[in-house]
Amino acid sequence: MPSKSFISLFTGLMLICLSNPSTAAEEAQKTDDMIPGYVSLGDPMVLNLSNNNQKLTFLQIKADVLVKNDKAKEVVKSHIPAIRHQLIVLLSEQSALAMKTPAKREQIRQQATSQIRDMLDKMANNKDIDEVLFSSFLVQ
Repeated sequence: MPSKSFISLFTGLMLICLSNPSTAAEEAQKTDDMIPGYVSLGDPMVLNLSNNNQKLTFLQIKADVLVKNDKAKEVVKSHIPAIRHQLIVLLSEQSALAMKTPAKREQIRQQATSQIRDMLDKMANNKDIDEVLFSSFLVQ
């Protein structure tokens, strides 16, 4: 007959073995949910830039949003029209001359990121937006 200490040890090991698979599965699920990714905002946007009533100047951009997890991907996908609107309003206020400089483009990108984060926080209570990125930027 096995001793009490052996039975206690065996019971303890069984409990550990039985509890680890579910914990490992939960950890794997949490890790999968935390994988960053990109969400495209769709077709390029074309808009007029302010230029003090001189010749028309157009801006064409294609933008993507870097998110921290799958939940944020779904939030961004469901609010693409509002995000595009926010970008159009922000960008159409800019002067054509300023938008040709890399420093101004970066400033606008950071401003767009901040505004879209705030908007999605208010609309969907989601703060998992990392960056708004311009994958194409053409001033003409």
